Amino acid sequence: MFRINYIITGLVFLLALSAFSIAPTNKQAADSIKKTDASNKAVDTLKTPPNTTQSGAQNNLQIDTVVTPPLQQTIVPVDTVKKIDSTLIDSVSENTMTNTKLFIYILLSVLGLLLFFYIFVINLFKTFHKKKSTRQSLLLSWNLFFVVSIIWIFIIWGLVAGFWMTASFMIVVIFLFIISLIMTIIAIKSK
Repeated sequence: MFRINYIITGLVFLLALSAFSIAPTNKQAADSIKKTDASNKAVDTLKTPPNTTQSGAQNNLQIDTVVTPPLQQTIVPVDTVKKIDSTLIDSVSENTMTNTKLFIYILLSVLGLLLFFYIFVINLFKTFHKKKSTRQSLLLSWNLFFVVSIIWIFIIWGLVAGFWMTASFMIVVIFLFIISLIMTIIAIKSK
């Protein structure tokens, strides 16, 4: 029996000990429930608009809750367009080809070619024909007319009209001048 008393006393003691150990846990649980209730109330008060009171009346004080967007950086484009200014405009060259100048150059060319034709083909042929054969004198007079005509065209269109800097004009004039010199040499050597 003595042993049963010890066992019962031990069981009672364990029950009391477990009751005391459970009690603080329940107290901690009660404290945590109180804390969550307090935090829920704080959250509820944050969620309710600040301009309303508990009685439902509204205050006239309004709080600005607009979120401003972040500032955007504006990029100013660089102006690369060349501005038109009177100092930037090229002055009109006096050597531009007009209809009047074109007519004068053509007229000078034709008058010069007619003069050279009269001098070299008609008059020089008579002079050459006295000393040389008809064929050789004709070749020589026409070839000299051709050489002098090319030189005249170069003077009028190249130097006066300003085409001597144009590559195509110079190539044609030099080519014709070389051919006329070769033909003149052949006419002199022929019998």
